[in-house]
Amino acid sequence: MKKLFLLLITTSFVFLNSDAQNPWELGVEYQRSIGQGFSDHIGGVRYESFSGKGSFSVGIQYQFSSKKSYSVSKGYALYAGYRYAFGKITTGNNPFIGARVRFSLQNFDGKTSLNSLLITPSAEAGYHFVFAKRIAAAPYLGYGYTLKLSKDYNSLDEDVGTRFLPGISASYRF
Repeated sequence: MKKLFLLLITTSFVFLNSDAQNPWELGVEYQRSIGQGFSDHIGGVRYESFSGKGSFSVGIQYQFSSKKSYSVSKGYALYAGYRYAFGKITTGNNPFIGARVRFSLQNFDGKTSLNSLLITPSAEAGYHFVFAKRIAAAPYLGYGYTLKLSKDYNSLDEDVGTRFLPGISASYRF
């Protein structure tokens, strides 16, 4: 019985220690996509895995434009990104820089219900905060360029071009 208890304690210690060295987060994100005559709101869920001084993130987003845009649209997006932290990644509270690529299928208001495929590569910089060892928040500013990869379905030219991408994410750290 004593050996089994010792094995359980050792296994738990190894598991908890490895978890602390490579934490991951699950949370939500809000982002704006602002261009000349163009404004989108983007909300979604995200997963981020930390290793060393870097982190890899993936997410699913819902994107909808404001009524101020000439091309009113809505649609879903998938993204993947990488961030490099200027500090200890396991404790959080670090400035970071990173890159992200978002693939979006947008349905523009008009005569058709077909989606347009757009890609937005971007660079970002921000600060990753960790509160009470488990709650994380990361405000950031990004800059990117949106390219249209499919035929133009009822959109105007303002949906292609440079983007200012401010955002914030909130997550729980495991």
